Amino acid sequence: MSTDWIPCELTTAGQRSLVRWIHPGAKPLFTEPFFRQTIDALVQANAVQKLTPLEALAEVAPAKAPAGFIFHVSRCGSTLVSRSLAGIPRHRVVSEPAPVNQWLLAHGLDPQAKWPQLKGLIHALCGTAVGVDCFIKFTSWNLLHLPQLLALFPATPWVFVYRDPVDVLQSLVARPPRWAALPQLAPALGGHQADGPQALAQVLQRLFAAPLPHWSGRALAINYAQLPAAMADIAEHFGLRLDAAEQARMVHVAQYDAKQAGEVPFRPRERAPVSEAMGSAMAPLNQLWDQWEAMRTPSEALHAH
Repeated sequence: MSTDWIPCELTTAGQRSLVRWIHPGAKPLFTEPFFRQTIDALVQANAVQKLTPLEALAEVAPAKAPAGFIFHVSRCGSTLVSRSLAGIPRHRVVSEPAPVNQWLLAHGLDPQAKWPQLKGLIHALCGTAVGVDCFIKFTSWNLLHLPQLLALFPATPWVFVYRDPVDVLQSLVARPPRWAALPQLAPALGGHQADGPQALAQVLQRLFAAPLPHWSGRALAINYAQLPAAMADIAEHFGLRLDAAEQARMVHVAQYDAKQAGEVPFRPRERAPVSEAMGSAMAPLNQLWDQWEAMRTPSEALHAH
């Protein structure tokens, strides 16, 4: 049973900024693919909620730092990574938490307090349970704030999951992500909303390029084609000591569609023909793809074949 309140939303009352918290009671936490699904289930179960001033986040008692961060370009296998890690009972994996997104989009916050409060928010999401390793999978566009997020937890290792940009762009065009229409995000996306192949390709360029200036020994590049075999590399990079049963559990979870609750077999989609508009947008992305492929070590590259 968890004794931790979960921050689930940033909200306002008049001129006051508030944090909404929800208590899970005896419910196992974050067994769903995404944070919002866990919170929706708790709300439907009439879980107890409370509101606190925003400043309360700075008072969250720091537990140990997150065991790992997962960054990604979208539609690239990152949910398979998070679900495989979540298959281990002593892991807490918080996948694309809404309050972190709200925080990064918020305007008018005290610049001196903003980042320490975000650190408190992440500590609160991870909880205080003894013997539990916590992992945060960020939403893809959070890469635009990568240096600030890394600075909050300078010892936390991270992975960057990417995929052939043709496949990513086709998926985004076919099923546009929710963030593509957020007006608050438009300035970070080049001053416009991500609408259509050309605009989405420009956003992808920013996401593919964002980790490059911050690459270090803390980071590991993972190509979609390496999964699920690369889960062993990810576990090693995060410093996890998994026994044979836990390793087998990760392999078992990786067989199924990571974005579906339960054990739904994964069926990969075939690549559609590349449209003319999409093809003209691919040249800069292909250059970034080549750069990432060249950065992978030979041992990492073995898993991609």
